[in-house]
Amino acid sequence: MVVPASAGSSADTAARAFAQKLAETVGKPVVVENKVGAGGRIGAAEVARATPDGYTLLYGTSITQALYPAIGQNVSYDPLKDFEALGQTFWFATAVVCNAQVPFNDFKSMVAYAKSKPGQLTFANSGNGGGNHFSTELLATMAGIKIHHVPFRGNAPGIQAVLGRVVDCTLQTEIKPFVESGQLRAFATTGKERDPRFSNVPTVEELGIAGYVSTWWHAVYAPAGTPPAVRRKLESAVKLVAQDPAVAARTADIGLRPQYLPPDQVTQRTQADIATFKRIAAESRIELE
Repeated sequence: MVVPASAGSSADTAARAFAQKLAETVGKPVVVENKVGAGGRIGAAEVARATPDGYTLLYGTSITQALYPAIGQNVSYDPLKDFEALGQTFWFATAVVCNAQVPFNDFKSMVAYAKSKPGQLTFANSGNGGGNHFSTELLATMAGIKIHHVPFRGNAPGIQAVLGRVVDCTLQTEIKPFVESGQLRAFATTGKERDPRFSNVPTVEELGIAGYVSTWWHAVYAPAGTPPAVRRKLESAVKLVAQDPAVAARTADIGLRPQYLPPDQVTQRTQADIATFKRIAAESRIELE
């Protein structure tokens, strides 16, 4: 199972929990292999080129399968033609978190600070053109502020930069222990509803940015051309694992919420998200380099 994300990321944590249960379900060992680079496109492309025999799978995300293709981020694969969706596993929102020493106390004062000092408020992201880069730039556009993006090679280095006061803020999901310890302050969450881990933290919409919602999802894929009998077996296994309470429990603290969708609905969601990302990028004039 190829994971196009760095070790310790939410996708990696979810994939390892998923792979362990998948191995038990299919009666075969499942080896997780992190293939990082180009924001996940290298790993996804490798699976697209793999022999379609059911022995190489992709633990994909809406970033590799929808965002990059939508915004033209040098994608060498077709997310709809080069893969067989086996089922969606999780969805998640992120949180706007800042170092505890920043000179503002909440989301509204953060926006006011950014307006008073255009381009001086810094936000870490996991790589230019990635999910939290897109979410952050959309937030800045809708809030009417200018910020400075600071790219890192993955989520973990970006979080560490915020903890070390190298960067002011970030949009992340793997931040519960840092918020609980007081090292980071959560000012808002990006879902339609509040994050159950931070029930006292309002959503961005609640704080006055009408229409701002930014969520992401994970799904499992096989290369296109996988034999129907093999695909059906894998689809059944993915469905069982995606609905397993033990897998959900292992990922709850990093903000992942279980949500199984069958292959046809994964395809429909991918098509809809590609169209949405294209529209948002055009309307908000978001250019991600």
